[in-house]
Amino acid sequence: MLPRKRAAERRPEEVVVFENNSSNKKPRIDYLNNCKSSNCSREEEVEIVRSSVDMAFGGIDEDLHSRQLAVYGRETMRRLFASNILISGMQGLGAEIAKNLILAGVKSVTLHDEGTVELWDLSSNFIFSEDDVGKNRALASLQKLQDLNNAVLVSTLTGPLTTEQLSDFQAVVFTDISLGKAIEFDDYCHNHQPPISFIKAEVRGLFGGVFCDFGPKFTVVDVDGEEPHTGIIASISNDNPALVSFVDDERVEFQDGDLVVFSEVQGMKELNDGKPRRVKNARPYSFILDEDTTNYGAYEGGGIATQAKQPKTLHFKRLKDALQDPGDFLLSDFSKFDRPPLLHLAFQALDMFICEVDRFPVAGSEEDAQKLVLLANNINENMGDGRLQEADKTVLRHFTFGSRAVLNPMAAMFGGIVGQEVVKACSGKFHPLFQVNIKFSKLNIKNGTGLSG
Repeated sequence: MLPRKRAAERRPEEVVVFENNSSNKKPRIDYLNNCKSSNCSREEEVEIVRSSVDMAFGGIDEDLHSRQLAVYGRETMRRLFASNILISGMQGLGAEIAKNLILAGVKSVTLHDEGTVELWDLSSNFIFSEDDVGKNRALASLQKLQDLNNAVLVSTLTGPLTTEQLSDFQAVVFTDISLGKAIEFDDYCHNHQPPISFIKAEVRGLFGGVFCDFGPKFTVVDVDGEEPHTGIIASISNDNPALVSFVDDERVEFQDGDLVVFSEVQGMKELNDGKPRRVKNARPYSFILDEDTTNYGAYEGGGIATQAKQPKTLHFKRLKDALQDPGDFLLSDFSKFDRPPLLHLAFQALDMFICEVDRFPVAGSEEDAQKLVLLANNINENMGDGRLQEADKTVLRHFTFGSRAVLNPMAAMFGGIVGQEVVKACSGKFHPLFQVNIKFSKLNIKNGTGLSG
């Protein structure tokens, strides 16, 4: 469905109001007598549109968000609609993240960038044109991103960010920031009450990385988003522990450690108390119930076992700790299992290179490549137990040559990943990436020197 027309483009005194009893949910135009569009602020216009949707659909535009409702559910969507997001760095990756979150329907998105549009930026995203060259990136992005969804308040910041400004947001995303500044902001977000979800993401040529810190104690309400597993009971033994068997019409999906709740059990009524009980030795048509049922009533028939999904608490490390001890990486290519630790060094070396020289490496410059390799080796020497036996100079060399580029396909892919992580951070639904999870490479070395695929 196409997004609704912006409130600022309607005739004065017009807002969209939806008929609640209309089967096709078509909007009609009503007039406001007490608020003229020419006098309303942007915040007031957005609030008017949101209020119209609230009255019509109980807070959710079912046409615009029908697919999200099917995946997330109403409660998750309500949490999302109350979230304020900051995106810093409006090059290709930042634009893709902003697009995804605005279409998802968060409460507000604030775009931050202190730089101006260069010709280099035109190939990295869908927002800028030649007319935007020389303009501030955040300001040049505002209109096109706002047009995507009129019900989301999109605003800009063009000056230096302070830690105090971060307290206005539930999640902050940085795509173009030095490691030193990122550590400062992450420490503030990690210690803030309540914690502010912090994400650092970057795309450098054929390589990309994502770091997530959602606070010292982040609760995932629903780990996988699936409906609870159920099984129709065939028998329950009076043993310690008890054996629960299921009808053999279909396999049950319970796993060791799951909690289940029993209902409608005949005879052994002690199990119908609604108390979650732990499963072990789960098999396709049975499991062992970790409970003594010797003195329970004899099982007579019927009964349903339903999985009791439990929240999960994650303890995130701060960025400065994760740099020294990154933990497990999320492998994107099992043929390159040694690549993520190497890229962990490469991104740190690139940050040091930019801080020292105040520019990106020049594509094809062997001198710059050798300097970055040297920096990576120095970092590797101080990694302790996480030290690599040898840093692959060929990969680091190719990383250096393409580090200035932001390729649109890479930005689009990582924009989707980061957008999902922001939704997880704001809603608590689905398991998020844990710490330094993704160090992604589309580089394939052919015959030691060339590229393939």
